[in-house]
Amino acid sequence: MTSVELQGLVRAFGSTTTAVDDVSVSIADGEFFTLVGPSGCGKTTTLRLIAGFETPDRGEIVFGDRSVSGVPPEDRDVGIVFQSYALFPHMTVRENVAYGLRFREPPGGASTEERVSELLSLVDLAGTGDREPAALSGGQQQRVALARALAPGPSVLLLDEPMSALDARLRDRLRGTIKEIQRELDITTVYVTHDQAEALSISDRVAVMRDGAVVQVGTPEAVYREPSSRFVAEFVGENNVVSGTAVPLETGGSSVSVNGVTFEVSECVTGDVAVGLRPEALSFGSGGVGFDVTVERTAFRGDTYTVYCDWAGTELLVTTPDPPDRGPATVSVASGGIDVLPE
Repeated sequence: MTSVELQGLVRAFGSTTTAVDDVSVSIADGEFFTLVGPSGCGKTTTLRLIAGFETPDRGEIVFGDRSVSGVPPEDRDVGIVFQSYALFPHMTVRENVAYGLRFREPPGGASTEERVSELLSLVDLAGTGDREPAALSGGQQQRVALARALAPGPSVLLLDEPMSALDARLRDRLRGTIKEIQRELDITTVYVTHDQAEALSISDRVAVMRDGAVVQVGTPEAVYREPSSRFVAEFVGENNVVSGTAVPLETGGSSVSVNGVTFEVSECVTGDVAVGLRPEALSFGSGGVGFDVTVERTAFRGDTYTVYCDWAGTELLVTTPDPPDRGPATVSVASGGIDVLPE
């Protein structure tokens, strides 16, 4: 296993675009670490810096106790899975997986044939070795690409939006497969995605990026439940983020006023703030702090409904198993269902 340390990475393109801006993160041995953020936030450039396809203008990259600054990609001991699969169409599945072993002996003293068979079995593609990539589904092709990246036994696995071209059901199944394989091999993995749900479901830790910088690093639960900023609260999962005003209380905590409704929170803050109200923390009916809304429409989500309400001119989303009819309604906030963030 190998840890990965990014120390003050900066990468600019021209004089006006800084794609990566002073990024510093530590990725532990065997960790599944995800870079997530909107398009253009710098996550793919960061991955390319780790791979060696880009050279930082400033900063250092360390694998274990070895600096890889200036080391070419082929000598960094990384496996890479691209969004486009990048399989060789003129080669069979077996030949694609074996390609990386042309330049490096299989790990553990296995033969090339044994290693390829082992990996095809690992990605649930045993028996497909003689088929051509064009005869496989998109999900199968992506698993071939994963097996090919793993064939030489790399210390670090890098995945760049590997499932963005697949349908939702297939993405869900394949990311579970990738996570199981990563756990079984205990390989340090850096994953790039713009899909917040994917990042939350597959990762040990997540780094949320914006404008080339890392704005929060934490477990999926911490990033979702304890966002560090309004941007993170709005980007990670569905959320209602509205502006409010906070006044400290003599007894501790603060009183926060939003749309004429007052909430008491444990944080001691003052002045203009952003208030996050997760849809699942809201319910219809009395209990706790309640306020009046108008139900405008309802969307069926399978096991729940998302109810879109108007709250004093602000759209408010409520997740509920039993939606009310259109018209006036009362919404209450569960204890601990409020995040107070810098405005």
